[in-house]
Amino acid sequence: MKNRFSILLIFVFMPLFLQAFSLFEKEAPESREGRKKYAVGEMAEAEKEFDKAAKRLENNAEAYYDLGNALQSQQKFEESLEAYKKSLETGKTTENLRSKIFHNMGNSFAGLGKYQDAEKFYMKSLEEEPSKESAENLEIVRRIIAQQKEQDQQKNEDQENQDQQDQENKDQNQEQQDQEEKEKQDEKEQNENPDNEQKDEQNQESAEQNDENNKGNDDEQNSGMNDEDNETQDEENQSAAAEEQDDEQQNDDKAKESSVLKQFKQRKNLQISPFMLKKEQKSGSDQTW
Repeated sequence: MKNRFSILLIFVFMPLFLQAFSLFEKEAPESREGRKKYAVGEMAEAEKEFDKAAKRLENNAEAYYDLGNALQSQQKFEESLEAYKKSLETGKTTENLRSKIFHNMGNSFAGLGKYQDAEKFYMKSLEEEPSKESAENLEIVRRIIAQQKEQDQQKNEDQENQDQQDQENKDQNQEQQDQEEKEKQDEKEQNENPDNEQKDEQNQESAEQNDENNKGNDDEQNSGMNDEDNETQDEENQSAAAEEQDDEQQNDDKAKESSVLKQFKQRKNLQISPFMLKKEQKSGSDQTW
């Protein structure tokens, strides 16, 4: 992308370079020789001639501008920017020349891949003097900047996804390591205490046996208590039956006595002695006379 863009910009800014020579009011012989070398593609030789001209003509804005163009043609972008700045610092640039300097500074920044700086200087060039070449280059770098933003955004999203995936893998690996460590620890404990499991089983069996024994004792105790309760109930039943029998006997006796007294009352007009009545009570016919 960088090389393709540099080639495109060279074709765009070359007319600006050639037009600059017709504006010079003062020109050194080295400048004329430099133009000749530049025209046949001998950029290194042109650079030398323009450098001599800049030194001969102190504070000559056009001489530094020519030197910057020769350096840029060799893709010496940093050095060309320094030459363009010296041209501006002379304070002797015209509006047309400043427009061309800003345009070519935009080209140098674009060659360095600094597209936002290039955008800024293309805009400054258009402010000094509108030109088709600066407008076209401005549109190109703006498209490149937009494309870079999309690429950066996609790169950030990809990086976030990758970081998330890496974290998930890390957590999964850590979980697996923890599980393996736990299994090793359990195995180690089992190897160190091989009788623990057997002891646990024996303890469990003993506990179950104790539970059964306790249950049996409880059943026997409950059974004994039930027998005692049954005996007590039987005694109470017998006592109640005896009392009932006594009551019946007493009732019978009272009934017999009442019958005798009744007879006695019926016969008291006969003036029979009670002693005689009592003596004759055992008569089979219950008659007192």
